[in-house]
Amino acid sequence: MCKRFIALIVCIFGIMCLSGCDLFAIDTAELLSPPMLSGELKPIADVINKTAGDGYSFKYPSRGDYRSAVVREDIDGDGILEAFAFYSVTDGETVTMHINAITKRNGEWVSVATQKIVAASVDKIDFCDLDGNGIKEILVGWEIYGTSEMRLAVYGFEENTLTQRMLQKYTHFETCDLDDDDKYEILLINADIGSGNTASLFALTDNGITQISACALDSTSKTFDEPIISTLSNGKPAVYIDEIKGVGAVTEVIFLEKGSLVNPLYSSETKETSATLRSVTFRVTDIAGDGIYEIPIQENVPSVITNDANEILYLTNWCSFNGETLTVQRTDMINVIDGYSYTVPARLIGKIAVLKNTATHIREIYEYNAEEETIGLSLILFKAVSADQWQEEVLRGTDGQEIMKRDDTVFVAYISDTAKVQGITIDTVKSSFSIFE
Repeated sequence: MCKRFIALIVCIFGIMCLSGCDLFAIDTAELLSPPMLSGELKPIADVINKTAGDGYSFKYPSRGDYRSAVVREDIDGDGILEAFAFYSVTDGETVTMHINAITKRNGEWVSVATQKIVAASVDKIDFCDLDGNGIKEILVGWEIYGTSEMRLAVYGFEENTLTQRMLQKYTHFETCDLDDDDKYEILLINADIGSGNTASLFALTDNGITQISACALDSTSKTFDEPIISTLSNGKPAVYIDEIKGVGAVTEVIFLEKGSLVNPLYSSETKETSATLRSVTFRVTDIAGDGIYEIPIQENVPSVITNDANEILYLTNWCSFNGETLTVQRTDMINVIDGYSYTVPARLIGKIAVLKNTATHIREIYEYNAEEETIGLSLILFKAVSADQWQEEVLRGTDGQEIMKRDDTVFVAYISDTAKVQGITIDTVKSSFSIFE
């Protein structure tokens, strides 16, 4: 099965590591010129110019599905799009962010409502029907002091009026239906080492938007990825959160149990999550494409030590989670440096040792007797070589076989007679091997 997702995981996290916590802190309004609205959008531009006056600057959301400073959305489901413009106005040293609701009246676009807040920019915009009345609420994440302090504002838009219903601090926010009642809730992730990292769930009720439950998150996690809304392996709605700690990365999985938000992988004694600890390189991924996410957990594999190679290697177990138990679905030997992965046959799990030699671009799998802790015969050797080197080996009559190629790099497998007796062939190796593209 193709494992192109690993390349994406590695690349994205590499960028995040280099950028630090402020990956999305860049104010894109400073990078992009205000849009020149034309055609059917020209009347909307005229309304914005008339309403905002001189000296306004469009603000573009840093995250989420909506990245325009002017967003069109059918709020009430009548088939007619409303427009919402986001811009800032500076008065001395004070920057005020504005949301301007623009609708059509008698065929003419007009501004019907505005709201403002003292903030620097827009982090994220979303639209969601929180109470099931057929009218979407407007969720706006405002950057108060860059990404170091953000506030989620929720606005109702009915009868051409914008009404603020909520204003809460957050690090990430998502909408989800964790109680499976066909009404969406708001999940807030707050990263705060001082007072504790938390996840909180809010719902729109007759009493307004109120917190219905909360739970603690790993107290040592410093960076949180965007939460992934999905399900447990048993189909129950759940949220997966990848986090970076000082010693690696973990995944926490939260869901509602009897009306309360729970985080079963978290230890209340240590205030940490350790069951999913691994290298920061890997992220939770739907490896089978079935909508159920697997958590990567690294497992130490016995190392074959030679004079010129003594490097520890880990196998990656992709585990599903049913709310109680982590179950291995697949085990991969992933070579991030050379850019490939090999899915280890299930019958070999617990019965292999691996030689890792980064300098020579070699990974070699050996038989291993766990009871006696002894290393047996070689089964498969993987090597990444240049195209020129490979041609030289071919001319010399190499025992290796090309399994894949990427640009000027050829990936070669050497399959031993011992492996062939066990049914390992070049075809089975190819079917379990993928390169990062």
